[in-house]
Amino acid sequence: MAAWFYTDETAKQCGPLEEEAVLELSKDGTILSKTLVWKEGMDDWVPFNQVAESFYGSDDDGVPVELGVCAYSERIFPMGELIPYGEALIGPEYKDAFVQELMEVAAVDIEDATEKKLEYVGFWWRTLSSLLDYMIKMIPSWICMVPYYVVAAMGSGISESSSEVLPAWTTGMLLSAGLGSLGMLAISIFYETWMIGKYQATLGKMVIGAKIVSADGSRLTYGRAFGRWLAKKPLNYIIVMGIPYFVFFLFLFGMGALSSGGSSDNSAGIALAILAGFGIFLFTMVLCGGVYWMAAFDKEKRTLHDRIASTRVIKK
Repeated sequence: MAAWFYTDETAKQCGPLEEEAVLELSKDGTILSKTLVWKEGMDDWVPFNQVAESFYGSDDDGVPVELGVCAYSERIFPMGELIPYGEALIGPEYKDAFVQELMEVAAVDIEDATEKKLEYVGFWWRTLSSLLDYMIKMIPSWICMVPYYVVAAMGSGISESSSEVLPAWTTGMLLSAGLGSLGMLAISIFYETWMIGKYQATLGKMVIGAKIVSADGSRLTYGRAFGRWLAKKPLNYIIVMGIPYFVFFLFLFGMGALSSGGSSDNSAGIALAILAGFGIFLFTMVLCGGVYWMAAFDKEKRTLHDRIASTRVIKK
């Protein structure tokens, strides 16, 4: 029988455990409905509530035990043990605490009382965390480019008479630059995917006391964390940098075509066209930067990559 593993509240992997041990941890409240569990043969980690029925088995008549989730504690109980309260189900030992909470918040709607609302992190705090992450990745990224800098420095001693060395040096420049860029890309992918998949936050997010979750507040799998990176880095960079450069060169090309039939001595017009092009470039970049600053105006503080990956950045 395959052993089971689960992640605790600190995202630490625990196990291996037999089914009986997992069942006991569920009954004592260590493993909750949204706790991620896994065993060999499963494609990915899943919330415990998706596999809980296999642990609780059947009753004396051979009928599978029907399960429910306590709205207050998120523990799984057999339905016969849960106490209905409006549309919510409450574990017997949590009844008094649940009623007390209702009285304290003067709740009139059971959904408002049982739903743990997420506290979203604002735009400027997210900007700070992104800056911290950039600084953290700067040193290992720079190390990846050291071979390129070394090869480039060696080129300063190549003279025009050393033509036989020039092709080898050029090849070295291209290879070191390419490998360095791949190394920087790998660091970015690993840092974002592994940190978010394992700890629910990058180091920058940890510093500001934030974590990244799915829309319902559950953990992200490694695959989903990688998908978020794809939307955050390649897609956003294409929008924020690619579109402004395209507009800039398109503008210069258009101005060049218009002025080709005019006077050959039009240096002032060319200077104004270039200046206007830079202005258009900056304006377009700020506009396309909306993939990030849209978070300042969204009630759930979502950026474009949050919308695509269906994620939220919340306070711990």
